[in-house]
Amino acid sequence: MSKMRSFGRGFVLVLRYLYGLFYLFATVNKFQTNYMFSDKPLEVFTKQLAQIDQNGIMAAYLKGFLIPNYHFVGIVITLVWSAVTIGLLLGLCTRWAAALAIFATINIGLGGFYDASLIVLGAIALLFVVLPTGHWLGLDKRLHAKYPRSILFR
Repeated sequence: MSKMRSFGRGFVLVLRYLYGLFYLFATVNKFQTNYMFSDKPLEVFTKQLAQIDQNGIMAAYLKGFLIPNYHFVGIVITLVWSAVTIGLLLGLCTRWAAALAIFATINIGLGGFYDASLIVLGAIALLFVVLPTGHWLGLDKRLHAKYPRSILFR
């Protein structure tokens, strides 16, 4: 393997681990604030709604889906972020974990928490969907060898 290719793989792997750590810290925060079983999501969504244009798509998403379903959404957010953390840090179902990260990023933006960094975070997650980083370093390589027909470990 060429030095440039090795450097590229190493760089992408470092990004994957940093991205996984980002989600790890966010997941720990969700568990510390009891996001799944408290009114914390309602508090966060209501506060965000007060800060955005009330006639936009973000407000409609908050009022029409997130706020009425805040208990369910709090559980989904915590579980999705946990899955992304585990997948990216262990290289387990890496592409699926990255797809969940893209799903989370889109929903963060739709929930009115938009910021230009979401574009960068989405683009980085897309790298992990496209590139087989779990085969470079992770459990995907072993599991794909054991279960070659499974779409989970490709």
